[in-house]
Amino acid sequence: MTAQIMTRPRPTAAGPDDDASRRLGQHLLDVVRRQDAAIPADRRVPRTVAEMRARLEAAGAAQDDVCPMCERWRCRCGEQSAAVARAAGGTVTT
Repeated sequence: MTAQIMTRPRPTAAGPDDDASRRLGQHLLDVVRRQDAAIPADRRVPRTVAEMRARLEAAGAAQDDVCPMCERWRCRCGEQSAAVARAAGGTVTT
C-alpha cells in the first residue's frame, strides 16, 4: 500500500480544486486588506522590519539601548525600586 501512495503520479492539469483554492486565497487576501485599511494609522501594528525600524526611528528609540539591569527597552528599574520601598514601608523620593 505504501508503494502505491508513493508512486502515484501528481495531477498535471489544473482542476476545479485549484481554481477554488486560488479564488479562496484571493478572497481572504481582499478581506484582510480591507480590514487593515479600516484600522486607524495610530493603532496599526508594524508587520515588516522596515515598518518597525521606521517606527523606532520616529519614536527616537533607535538611539537608545537596552537597560543593562532589567534588559528592557523601557527601563522599569526606577518603578520597581519605588514599589519595593513602598512595600517595605519606606518613603520614595524622586
